[in-house]
This record gives sequence, structure tokens and C-alpha cells, in this order.
Amino acid sequence: MYFFLTTLKIAYVLTIPKPIVDEAADEAIKQTVMKQKQRWEEDDTYCKGYILGGLSDTLYNVYEIKYANITAKELWDDLDSKYKTEDAENKNFLISKLFDFCMVDSNYVITQIHELQMIMNLIISEGHSLDESFQVSTIISKLPSAWKECRKELKQKKDAMTMQELVKYILVEENSQNLDRLELEDNKSSKAHVVDHGSLSGSKRKLDGQASASTNRQDKPKKAFWKNRKSEDTVDEDQVHPTPKMGEGGELRRSKRARIEKTYGPDFYQFLVEGSRNEGDYSHMYNVEHDPLTYREAITS
Repeated sequence: MYFFLTTLKIAYVLTIPKPIVDEAADEAIKQTVMKQKQRWEEDDTYCKGYILGGLSDTLYNVYEIKYANITAKELWDDLDSKYKTEDAENKNFLISKLFDFCMVDSNYVITQIHELQMIMNLIISEGHSLDESFQVSTIISKLPSAWKECRKELKQKKDAMTMQELVKYILVEENSQNLDRLELEDNKSSKAHVVDHGSLSGSKRKLDGQASASTNRQDKPKKAFWKNRKSEDTVDEDQVHPTPKMGEGGELRRSKRARIEKTYGPDFYQFLVEGSRNEGDYSHMYNVEHDPLTYREAITS
């Protein structure tokens, strides 16, 4: 804002007080001082208007009424003192936020480093000086507990390491740790699968053993009979392995069961078609008392 007022050549009213006319002075001097006073008052009005115009709507409504009858310098000094104090408080807040910042293992380290860099950039924008070595040392000291060994290694290299090199190193290290964690989880899941499969196999073997035991119990009476049988006990071989009876000529003897010829009764109808596809097709109906034995009999009957 001050640069803008300087461009308009009205910023002098903030540093030079309003001219005062000396009544004891010569008339020519009085006229000159009167012109300077009139111009200063006009420039002061313009300057105060531009300052109020640069405020937000809420602040404009407050300061327009409050500073209606004061000079631009008084308005400028009031705003400058108030917001410089707030800026100082903001700087102190950012510095305390930087020192209180603590990284955790539950979040990505590279993401937390970016948050820390944003705080540092805000502090630098407020006018504080933070050299690169201080930033590198701050980030290394705030690494989480899981990075204990890595933190020891980085402390030995912090003097010769830039911020870009540090971020690159941490990014590679974090990706490597994530891959190792995934590999460890895969190994645990595969071992659990092997244990489950082994327990199922053991159950299967147990069931097989129970089935074999039940089979042995079923065979016990037979084995006990053959083991404890007496000499007078006889076993008919045909009862154990029946021998098929042979007929004359060495052929197997056929069953004597009479064969009954099937009949469908006088109401059975057979529909046949004579001729080919090229000739006229006619349907013929026949009354068949007995089943035909051959295809020819079926045709001619």
C-alpha cells in the first residue's frame, strides 16, 4: 500500500505534518504556506480514502466512522501498530508450532516432512531467516521412533546434505521399508496357510484311521471264527464260492423260467407309411393281434 501511495505522490502526508500559517510572516509567505496547506489537506483526504479502500468490507465500516475526522497518518499508525503486533504473534505461533511438531509412525514420513517444510516456508515469509542446514537438522531430529537407526546414520551426514538430497533419501528408504513390510506379511499369510493345510491333513488321517478301525472291527468275527474253529466244523465250499451249474455239452445251463409272449391286445394300432418323399404319402392302419417278429412281418401283416 505504501508503494502505491508513493506512486501517487501522496505518501508524504504520512511523514510530513500539515503546514501551519504564521500570522506574523509576510503576506507573500502566508500565501505560499496557505497553498501548501490546502494541497496537503487534499492529499491527506486522498491518502486516507485509498487506505480505507484497501481494507475489507467489515474493517472499512468500522474505520470509516471511527477515523472520519482524523488524518491519514493517524489511521496509518493505528493499523500499523495493531497488525504488526498480530504479525509478531503469528511469527511466535509458527516458531512454537515448528518446535512442537512431532512425527508419528502411523503416517507416511514424506507427507509429514512436507507439512514441516510448509511451516518453515511460512516462517521465512514472515521475515525470519532459516538456513538450509538448520532445516535439514530439524527434519532429521523429528523422524519417528521406527527410524532410529536411519536417524543415527543421517546425523553423521547432515552437514554435507542438502534439503533435496534428504527428501530423496527418505523417500527411497520409506519405499524400501514398505516393500519389506509387505513381504513379511505375505510370509506370515503363507505360513498360516501351511499350518491350516497340515491340520486338515491330520484330520483326514485321523478319519482314515477311524474308518480302518471300524473295518477291522467288522472283520473281527470272521477272523475269530476261522481262528477258533474246531476240527469237526466243516465249511461247504459252494456256500463260500458258488459254482455255476453246467448243462449238456459244457454250456451254461439256461433258466427254466417260461417266456411269456407280450401282447398289446386287439386295440393296438400301428401306423406305417409306404413310398418315398417324392411319391404321395398315404397312411395305412392295421389291426395287429400279436407283435410282429421281424420288419418284413410288420410290413406285410
